[in-house]
Amino acid sequence: PDRMKTSETKIINQGLEDEMEVWGYQPCLWKMVLVGMGAVCSGGLLLLLLYWLPEWGVKGTCTYTSLRDARTLLLRTTV
Repeated sequence: PDRMKTSETKIINQGLEDEMEVWGYQPCLWKMVLVGMGAVCSGGLLLLLLYWLPEWGVKGTCTYTSLRDARTLLLRTTV
C-alpha cells in the first residue's frame, strides 16, 4: 500500500549500487496503544516479532507522512 504513494517517496543515491527508497512515518498514539495491548496479551511475543521485522514495527506503530514531517524513516534498497 505505501509503495503506491510515490509522490512522497524519495530515491537516494539514484543510479548507484546502493540506491534506496525512503518513506517518512510519524508515531501514532492509538497504534502504539494497540501494539502495547497486543504485547501484553501475547506475553511479549508480539514485541519479539516486531523486533525481527522492523518494517512491521514501524508500520504497526506509525502513520505514513511526508518526509518533511517524518520522525521515523523507512529505507528500502531498490536492487
